Amino acid sequence: MLWLALLGALFALFALVGESWWPVVVMLYLPRHPWILPGLVLLPFALRPGRRALLWPLALGALLWLFPIMGFAPPRLNAGSAGPAIRVLSYNTTQMLDGVENLRELVAQTNPDLVLLQWTSHLASEALSGPGFEDWQVQRAGQFLVATRFPIRSLETGGVPSAAGPPCMHVVLDTPLGTLDIYAIRPQSARFEIGAARRRGLRQRLRELIEDARSGRLAQLTAFREAQVKSIAAMVAKAQHPVVLTGDTNLPEGSLFLRRYFGMLKDAFLESSWGFGFTHPAKLPWLRLDRVLLGPGLSARSFEVLPRRASAHRPVLAEITRPPSG
Repeated sequence: MLWLALLGALFALFALVGESWWPVVVMLYLPRHPWILPGLVLLPFALRPGRRALLWPLALGALLWLFPIMGFAPPRLNAGSAGPAIRVLSYNTTQMLDGVENLRELVAQTNPDLVLLQWTSHLASEALSGPGFEDWQVQRAGQFLVATRFPIRSLETGGVPSAAGPPCMHVVLDTPLGTLDIYAIRPQSARFEIGAARRRGLRQRLRELIEDARSGRLAQLTAFREAQVKSIAAMVAKAQHPVVLTGDTNLPEGSLFLRRYFGMLKDAFLESSWGFGFTHPAKLPWLRLDRVLLGPGLSARSFEVLPRRASAHRPVLAEITRPPSG
């Protein structure tokens, strides 16, 4: 069946080619829901007498679409740990579109121990200070901000910088789980490669995309984005304590960069939640860009994508603990 072959080819392109070929970059960031439509169109014909044998390839195609293409995570039994845990809130604020009071409300509703904001502004420091935050430590570094109930040992930024500054903030914290290396990240978005950052009509954007591919500019943008992600991975490799990496990764499901540079880390969503976990665009999300990734010695007790707010991304909340012994 042609539809099943196309789905298999799409999965192979994601897994083997990835961001090394610009058409795959485009497909990675486009909605993947329409890929189920040929199967839905064929289903009534497969249900007719004498054609039931078509149900098997249709079922296989649906599974291929649901799991590796869409990234559906099935419910799973997670024993977790009865020991201490910390609650981590991560949010790309899109330059604080929520405003001061709405960000305070978000933190009050979720009751985190650690807040890591990306693409933020000076308003975030104002929001996380004053009544209710007297015992918190709040530090801003470029586009990032950390607010925590725990002592901050050190803070630095690093990675290959873009116009937005360094793509990574590294914080060392003393927590009930021990000393942790915390990384908040936001590498450059692929929207510059696929033309989404340009205020053009669809036809004009397609012409510009083809021209960028011919001139080599698109390959340069992809290479720069990989260099940023690689530089973040190099920082993480130097960690002296258990690792928590969180933020707007700008890497969707199926990304070769995600597997290549962060594949050694566990995904808190996959470990403790289910569904699709989409976080972007916030109004009608179809991409899972915002993540909480954990190194050895840590596990996720829960993970939640929070309701839409003013930002282009939805916040995520994870409860992190030590894995159960034995």
